[in-house]
Amino acid sequence: MNICIIGMNLTSLILSRALINIGCIVHVFNFAKKASSFSTRTIGLSKSNINFIKKDIIDIKPRQFHNIKKISIFSDNKKELINFNDNNKDLFSLIEVSKFFKILYNSLKSNKFCKIKNIDEKKFSKTNYKENFDLIINCEKNNFISKKYFSKKFQKDYKSIAYTSLLHHQKMKNIVAKQFFTKLGPLAFLPISSKITSIVLSAYNSGTINEQKLKNFIFNFKGRINIKKISKFEKAKLNFSLSRKYYYENILLFGDGLHQIHPLAGQGFNMTIRDLKFLLNIFKNKINNGLALDSSCLKDFENSTKSKNLFFSEGINFIQDFFKVKNILGEKQTNTLIKKFGKNNLINKFFIKTADEGIFNI
Repeated sequence: MNICIIGMNLTSLILSRALINIGCIVHVFNFAKKASSFSTRTIGLSKSNINFIKKDIIDIKPRQFHNIKKISIFSDNKKELINFNDNNKDLFSLIEVSKFFKILYNSLKSNKFCKIKNIDEKKFSKTNYKENFDLIINCEKNNFISKKYFSKKFQKDYKSIAYTSLLHHQKMKNIVAKQFFTKLGPLAFLPISSKITSIVLSAYNSGTINEQKLKNFIFNFKGRINIKKISKFEKAKLNFSLSRKYYYENILLFGDGLHQIHPLAGQGFNMTIRDLKFLLNIFKNKINNGLALDSSCLKDFENSTKSKNLFFSEGINFIQDFFKVKNILGEKQTNTLIKKFGKNNLINKFFIKTADEGIFNI
């Protein structure tokens, strides 16, 4: 079973590792002319997804991730509205994208069942790629395959720019993730070690904000963090995107190309991992029954995940819209409502389990 994977990113690498583990031969094609910058980006993985990765993909070590035991949500005036905790158990884990990328890449580069090749996109498009491979899985959102076969999408411009940076600070017990819903936009403090905290600010309707203004704004919410230095900010425009079609013939769209959501809940890559669980189960069932991996697998995948992804992503959009317009609705009234929800144990447990396993696995 020869599978072509297009892209050089976390999604393509973790997918490659998973497919090799079930007996596939993987060919990874990289169209990019230069490597992407991941220097300040981090990802959060839910507890169930961490367990899945350890069991079915790669044996990651506990020290390679930083565990979070509590999530606190604050208003613009720094008053806590709600918090999520599960009797001091881990809620999710954080890792720098560059570190996770390196772990996965190193596990593949010398594997005899994986071939990684840099190739010009136009040159690849002229090959008989659909005939040369049993399946093609596209893990990019802007290449010729996405534009040719998957151009119809549900889309939304969040009219926001995400600014990311790393705070280096004195050693501390760094196990609480904090989210401030400020007038400028959601601001997250995400611990990735006892000495480093990732910052993500999703600024509304912003043009370019200069470095000093960003630093001054963030330092206003840092609390007791004793900062030693702050890295240079990276920025990216935020958009919602969900493809209307998941596959075409023997080509599957996967990862960010398939769905891209607001980062405020840290669920983007977790959605991809949940998709991967479904895809692997479909592939394993085919292989165990002596059947070929073909377009029927892709149809089964779309049928299994399409409604789930639409429902979950719209839930994230609702949360983003709610906090964006809460000033119009009345900040005092909405904050009181949020606090009441937070004190309800059933609702609290529902949100924890949903963030961990997805809306249809609770």
